[in-house]
Amino acid sequence: MEKENIKTISIEDFKDSSHVIHYVDDDFAIIDSLEGISDSNTAARLECFLIVVCVEGYIQLDINYKTYQLQTGDLFLGLPNTVIGNAMLSPKHKLGLVGFSTRFLQRIVKIEKNTWDTAAHIYKNPVAHVNEESGEGIFEYYRSLIMAKVDDEPHSYQKQVMQHLFSALLCEMIGHLNKEIAQSNEVGQSRENIKQSDYILRKFAEMLSKDNGMHRSVSYFADALCYSPKHFSKVIKQACGRTPLELINESAITHIKYRLKHSDRSIKEIADEFNFPNQSFFGKYVKAYVGMSPVSYRNSEAE
Repeated sequence: MEKENIKTISIEDFKDSSHVIHYVDDDFAIIDSLEGISDSNTAARLECFLIVVCVEGYIQLDINYKTYQLQTGDLFLGLPNTVIGNAMLSPKHKLGLVGFSTRFLQRIVKIEKNTWDTAAHIYKNPVAHVNEESGEGIFEYYRSLIMAKVDDEPHSYQKQVMQHLFSALLCEMIGHLNKEIAQSNEVGQSRENIKQSDYILRKFAEMLSKDNGMHRSVSYFADALCYSPKHFSKVIKQACGRTPLELINESAITHIKYRLKHSDRSIKEIADEFNFPNQSFFGKYVKAYVGMSPVSYRNSEAE
């Protein structure tokens, strides 16, 4: 798979897709084909979280420039920023796909050490074989519930019901992964055998989960772990596929958004709380990542 001509795929792109769509809104999509997402000519970078289950047949797919095969019962978890391409499908194949927006992920997934452990595990192991009692069974159970609600007569709480069902599916899948990771750690390696990049990522995750968005420079975390910012950034990118600055800002914005919505403190007081030099700088930071000013976000219905 060539490293150029990479298009991006977000939940919005599914709205204009020509293949079979069972459900799509601003945060979720249920489809049954990789058509338009991945083909033999163009690589695609995910701007969403994508779950793909091979229900029947065979798939060959390049994921982050490595080739993987999925057979019946196999599961592919595509994190945001994952690059996929060169999809080859057997003549008789059946897929189940669910996509989640990054905005929804930030709203639902708790920012803590286990989150980064899970993300690192998925990045290194994007394809796994699951059985009916585990991942595939969970996926199909919630997918069938969601499809039943899609076919129901709509009512005033339809959107909220769909949000809760998608939330449950996501949390079940992540919970199942966390359980698998914990079990493998019990059986697996001692700290001495853990790769250096994995160890640094874990320490960084522990610091980030306790920091609560107070520090937003790579050098702060790199210095605390006794690495140069350049080496630290390279190691974290190798370990989880994302830069430390992306993770730092994502964590900070999540905490800032929560304080704006759930605190009676003034904008200036919240800016001071998060160690911004002044309210103006705080406002520019929030607008860069949220798309609106702190006051506008506080008064909006967005979560």
